[in-house]
Amino acid sequence: MPRTLSEPEHITSAIAAAGRALRTGDQACRAEPGRGRIDVVLGDTDRETLAACGAAVLNMQLTLRAQGHAATVDLFPDRTRPELVAAVSIRATCIPSAADGALAGAVTGLHEHDGPLPGNLLPANVRTTLVRAAAREESELVLLDPAAEVGALDRRLTEAGWLTGRPRGGLLAVLNSHSDSVRGQLQAGRALQRVLLTSHVQGAPVVVLLRPEAVQKARPELRVFLGGQVNPQAVLEFGYQPPPLPEQRRRR
Repeated sequence: MPRTLSEPEHITSAIAAAGRALRTGDQACRAEPGRGRIDVVLGDTDRETLAACGAAVLNMQLTLRAQGHAATVDLFPDRTRPELVAAVSIRATCIPSAADGALAGAVTGLHEHDGPLPGNLLPANVRTTLVRAAAREESELVLLDPAAEVGALDRRLTEAGWLTGRPRGGLLAVLNSHSDSVRGQLQAGRALQRVLLTSHVQGAPVVVLLRPEAVQKARPELRVFLGGQVNPQAVLEFGYQPPPLPEQRRRR
């Protein structure tokens, strides 16, 4: 996303954070800084771009708050400009919390997990935190437990050709949105990003097994398994790495 030398530092940082959610060289979603706000303009409405754009908007909001600038987000604020998907308005100064700083810090540290996930069980408090992260963005994170449920969904998606069938030792989860409208898909991108950032902070490495475009194709299988007219947006697998124990000082 473009930047100019005249932009305040917090605007520059916010736009840089937005760029971390987008593919390199992707111009389908771009930020346009203005007076007291940043407009987010979308040139394409495929699912992957909408999700990435939603993630970019959340990154900006978190980064601004961590730097002491409260920001509100209006999705599709102008009916005469359908390409304007979000307006990030910088309202006032604020005192960021430790949680705000941790999430904003995760924006720069977030990366796709490579290799086998740690097979440790996710503690109850981590599970609750992840579920609440999705709910905060008007979405639902369904954690599949016990192991029988995980195996059943894994087999169903593998037989349909959506997963590779490799052994999975982590916790499977499905992210659902309340709506599958364009707005709902954008909001689901925010939810997915908040869950990914939260998992990073909580020491729960995650792999996105199916992203929005692939989930759309696998939706019949997911709906049969989950029941009802849910709107799946992503399938994830979580591992857990407990924090290291503090070193004990040797007695002299």
